Parts: sequence; C-alpha cells; structure tokens
Amino acid sequence: MKLTYTNGLFLLLKPALLFLSLFLFAISASAQDEAEIETYFAETKLGESFNFNERTIRFKEVLVDSRCPSDVTCVRAGEAKILVEIFKDEKSLGQEIITVGANLNSFKTSLAKFFGEELDIEFLSLSPYPKTSRKIKASDYQLKLKVTERVED
Repeated sequence: MKLTYTNGLFLLLKPALLFLSLFLFAISASAQDEAEIETYFAETKLGESFNFNERTIRFKEVLVDSRCPSDVTCVRAGEAKILVEIFKDEKSLGQEIITVGANLNSFKTSLAKFFGEELDIEFLSLSPYPKTSRKIKASDYQLKLKVTERVED
C-alpha cells in the first residue's frame, strides 16, 4: 500500500518537475540572450594607441625581436617582446611586457588583470617579420589585435 502511495505521489510530481525544468531552461536561455558580443580589430604602429569603450592599449616599444628570420632555418623560433601601456578613462593602469612567439595566448592572459574577464584580447601579428636581407626600423613595426567584449544588457 505504501508503494502505491509513492507511485501516486510521483505521478502528481512528474508534471510539476517537468514544468520546473522548462521554467529554469527558459530563464537560462533568456540570460544568454542578454549578453551581446562586440569585436574590435586594431592595427597600430609603434607609438599609436587602440581605443575602445573608454579603454586604450598603447603600443609603446619593441624591446626585443629575436624571431627567426623567414629566409633562414632555425632550431628555435625565437620571440619578440613588446611593451604596451593600458589606460581606462584616460588614466594609466600600468605597463605590461608581452612576449610574442610560440605561445600566442600569453598576450590574452597577461592583459586580463587590467580588463577583467569581460574582454578577450588576442594577438594577431607583429609585423614586419624579420628577414636577413633587411633591418627593421622601429617605425616600421605594426601590432594587430582583436578584442572581443561581452556586454551585459
């Protein structure tokens, strides 16, 4: 008899559980719709700044460029170290040395402390790429960035 009572109770709760599941799904789906994604691309020369939503990344200096020239076969790929300065609302938050080389994700993680988790900053390229036949002048360097921002409504 107790077994029958439990089965009867389950039959009553089954529609309620189904309704609750659908309700929670609808809430989570609407919360996801509220986040808007904005993507910015930038190509800045040495000394220039990239501005977006009252934030700025200034490409200050190439400290080291030991990347393997494209016309040579190297055992090690090498790397470049660049200095950027971070601003928010025109106030400097600090400077950061970014190592560009085999691990391109270092650029994204090192700037997260300045901008938080709402931004993904991805290094796209540092050009020109070295060649043995030419010396790169500081004024020739260009940094390409992609910034993806999650904006909550």
